[in-house]
Amino acid sequence: MAKATLTDLPPELLDHIIEYLPTANALANLEASSKSLSNLKDAWTTFNRTRFPSLHPTETPSQKDTARTLTSLSKARDRRAFVARYTEPHGSIHAFPGGKKVERWKKPRGQTIGFTPQVDVFEDVGQVWRDRREVLAFSAGAEVCVRRRTRRGSDEDVSWSTYRPLSAYEGRDDVTTLHLLRPDREDDTEGQRLISGTANGDLCILSLSEGSSGDVPVTYFVTNGQPVRSSGLLRHPGDGNDLLVANMGDSRVSVYSVDASLSKIAPLTSLDIRPPELNGAAARHQRVWSSEFLSSTRIATGIGPSSEPIHVYDLSPSGLSKDPLRKFGLQNTMIEASDDDSVAPAGKKRSSSIYPIVPLPAHSTAGSGMGGNVFLSGAYDGVVRLHDLRSDRDVEVMYSDPTDESAIYSLLPRGQESLVAGGSRHSLLKFFDLRLGAKAYSYTDLDVSGNALALANGVARETSQDWNLFLRPHSSPQTSGRGGNNSSRRSHESSVYSLASPSASSPFLYAGVENAVLELAFTNVLDKHPDPAFFRPWQRHRGGGKAEGGRRGGKEDLWNSKEVLDLAMYDQSVDMKLCTQRSMWETFRLQPQKLDAETIPGLDERWRVGSGDSGLNWTRGTRGT
Repeated sequence: MAKATLTDLPPELLDHIIEYLPTANALANLEASSKSLSNLKDAWTTFNRTRFPSLHPTETPSQKDTARTLTSLSKARDRRAFVARYTEPHGSIHAFPGGKKVERWKKPRGQTIGFTPQVDVFEDVGQVWRDRREVLAFSAGAEVCVRRRTRRGSDEDVSWSTYRPLSAYEGRDDVTTLHLLRPDREDDTEGQRLISGTANGDLCILSLSEGSSGDVPVTYFVTNGQPVRSSGLLRHPGDGNDLLVANMGDSRVSVYSVDASLSKIAPLTSLDIRPPELNGAAARHQRVWSSEFLSSTRIATGIGPSSEPIHVYDLSPSGLSKDPLRKFGLQNTMIEASDDDSVAPAGKKRSSSIYPIVPLPAHSTAGSGMGGNVFLSGAYDGVVRLHDLRSDRDVEVMYSDPTDESAIYSLLPRGQESLVAGGSRHSLLKFFDLRLGAKAYSYTDLDVSGNALALANGVARETSQDWNLFLRPHSSPQTSGRGGNNSSRRSHESSVYSLASPSASSPFLYAGVENAVLELAFTNVLDKHPDPAFFRPWQRHRGGGKAEGGRRGGKEDLWNSKEVLDLAMYDQSVDMKLCTQRSMWETFRLQPQKLDAETIPGLDERWRVGSGDSGLNWTRGTRGT
């Protein structure tokens, strides 16, 4: 009897074996071992579905290229490897209305504090995984800035558009909410559409043309002059128009159908959420802070201060339900008696306000039935909570930072693997492990569990999967020479007002802080073979001129030729040692042997314990460090 080989196994059994392969390299080696195995159908689809159940895109031109992106991104996030820089209009800029080309973008002036950006971004992938178009939009006072970045192989084209109403006045007409509308077709020639809401009560659809026309068609939503506080967008429910839910004033919640072909859009349904009366008088200072679609039939609102600050309403063809489908509190049990508890006496629940609410992605390790039922909320008390409509409990899981209790202003889940939260103080960005099941993928077999101890520069370091990042440079950033990116013009003590990422598989993350927008590109600068879909390797070029890092070179890479920031971070653990990033120049200058001796095991080579300058350029706040 002839001996059976791996290629003799039925495809179903081979597919089952692939589910147990630990790394993408293992699958690539399996493919290379046999010509018949190299043609194995759906091998990389199985790998992505198994190892990245909540991150892999449902449609992709190449599952193998997608696996490379996801594994590279997983490694960069685990090692906290990223390149940070400020993002603002430069180069090719067209100002609307009028479509005039301007040489240099000017930040808004006239306020005692900087602008508070609202950020949104999306990407479209072409017929090749490397070919993609990313559209980023953010607000700057009364102005909206839109960047279009198109990649075709190794080429990248970037253009900017700005829009500012002719009669706009800083402060009064500041943009308070912003959404990008995705085109219905790839060949859509109508330009980029977006929804903008302002503090003076304007809520409208803008159409910014990419051609020579300077006109900006505007469709207005009926708000009756009430200031727009916040909003949420649901894309194409049931293949119909997008739906928009907006908060106006302190209590009004309205739902609109998004149709740019109309000149004016009235709300489909509206609801006033009034605070409950106590002893014949309504609660003071309570208002609606946010509203978000959980699904096409459910809307969650965050109110406060209240002991039940989350209300979930049904949305049907007849409108919003008059009464909430359900109310959520901040805890599952009553507060026990305490002499020093003046906030909530015994037998009552604590009160707080809910700011951001975000649903978890439908694809998850726990099954597809979570869509519309499970969501996250960020509160004034500094705690992120996970809620489930199918459970009789108010809170399923709480994610808190023991080192900082500042309010949560923004949330961005990365699939169901991790969560990014923006705090209200110290320009602090918080990273949490959602822990919904075991980690699906690890690029290394080294022990990096929460109890492991690593030795760096003779200092014991307790590794943690939850960590905090200061979005303010600890040293003067390198300048690219084009002007305009002056760190002294930006606030170093700020809230993180908004967070956005093009997709769960994108290495880019955008954060809006006071007077600036930061871009974090998760990649290792010393990687000789970075993900070619987004980055090019650092290399010595022949020819004249100096490339970044002090090396002689010719043409600079687009992604690393810009101003790079050196940031600081610390673990959310008993070991709160401050770690700072080396500059790009210092990282490349160090010899490999010295670099290995001075790096922190398990982290990117740019990280080091301490500030590296005896604290001359870094001052920590009174809390959070």
